[in-house]
Order: sequence, then C-alpha cells, then structure tokens
Amino acid sequence: MLKVLIVDDELPAREELRYLLSLKPEIEIAGEADNGAEAIKLATLLQPDVIFLDISMRDINGLEAAVILRKIAAHTMIVFATAYDEYAIKAFEIGAVDYILKPFEQERIDKTIVRLKNYQPEEWKAAADRIDAVLDVTKVHIHKLPVEKAGRIIFINYSDIIYAYASAGNAVIVTAGEELNYSGTLAELADRVGDTNILRVHKSYLANMDKVQGVVPWFKGTYWLKMEQCPQVEIPVSKSKIKEIKAILGLK
Repeated sequence: MLKVLIVDDELPAREELRYLLSLKPEIEIAGEADNGAEAIKLATLLQPDVIFLDISMRDINGLEAAVILRKIAAHTMIVFATAYDEYAIKAFEIGAVDYILKPFEQERIDKTIVRLKNYQPEEWKAAADRIDAVLDVTKVHIHKLPVEKAGRIIFINYSDIIYAYASAGNAVIVTAGEELNYSGTLAELADRVGDTNILRVHKSYLANMDKVQGVVPWFKGTYWLKMEQCPQVEIPVSKSKIKEIKAILGLK
C-alpha cells in the first residue's frame, strides 16, 4: 500500500487525480493540499510514501516546495505534475521518479503506480538522490523558512531571523516581536541556513551575524552576543566558536 499526498492549487485537477488514483487498490490517499505551505505541513504530519506535486502554484511553485519537502520527508518520492510537456521533459528527464502531464490519463497514472510499486528500498534512496540532483541543476535555492504560527504554516525570510534556540527537540525562531516554531532540530536549521550569515554560535543557539548589536566579554574569555530588537537577550558563544565569531565581527 502506497500512502499518497496530492498537491495542486486547482480543485478540478485534484479531483481528477484523486479519482484516477482511487481506482487503484494499492493506493491510500492520505491527504490533499491546495498550496505549498499546506503541503509542507501535511507532509510533516503524514510522512507519505509519494507526493503528487503540481509545479505551477500560487504561493511557492512545486520546485521550491520540493526543496523543502526533500528535507522534511526525505524518504518520500515526488511525482511532478505539469501542464507543460516541454518544461517537464527539460526539467525532469534526468532523474525524477516520474512526472505526469495534465490532463491526466488513466494509462499514464497506471504506469507511474507500477513504477512506484516496483522500487526496491535501495532504488528509493537512489531515486531521491536523483531528485535532489535535479533540484540542484535547476538552481532552486530559496531563502524562506516554513514556520508555525497560530496553527498555520507561514514562510519568513531568512533575513528576518534574529536568532534561534533549541527547545524540546525542535527550534524556536525569534524575529522582531515574536517567536515562531520550526519543526526541525536546531542542527537541521543550521544546515538549512548554512549559506547565510546565520551561524551556530553555541550548541543551543544560532545567531544572525547581521543582527549583532554588541558583544559582552565574560568570565575566562567567554563572550555573549547582544542582538538587535532583543535588548534583554544575551546569547552565549561557545569557547570553540569564539575565535571564528571574533574574526567575523572584526574583533581582536
């Protein structure tokens, strides 16, 4: 049995795909989403085997969503859906698990299901690696982070992050005036923002170097960071990070 998540911002397309998939006894439709943010939330909760993912959506497109989905549901196979044959072939012929064209046809869906059913565990991993390669080739690198706010998933810009800290196995993001929950660990967050100025300064903290307002020397050569818009907060710097942080900030 394959657990499936359908993602498309057009209701008729979702209904058509749901009907065609429902004809297959080996398919369990676990959920549907009409935008990328909802897809990310459901994928986190449901951990589906397969996501049928529309490419062209209103909030973030399927490629951008796939970058995030590959991180939060690493075992999940992605089947892209598109109305544009030329785009699909150019983007995905080098290795995605599969892609299907709109309007959907039962015969083509059947072929996709057979392909998915026949994947062995090691092939699933190889297919996922190929998807990552495709996404890298397409140069999709977004600088937005999915976080939870009032029971909804929203996206914030990396540049809005002042600092983050570990809490109960997850990470809490601090921006100007609010704290938001990130579903991954602090280590996963550090990896995600690895190409930015948001650095792991302590085992329990990340800090945006662009938001550092001051440095407070402390006992035996340790340091604390003062951050913009957080006057009461002092972030510790691990001894192993002091030299690096001082160099970044131009301190001697």
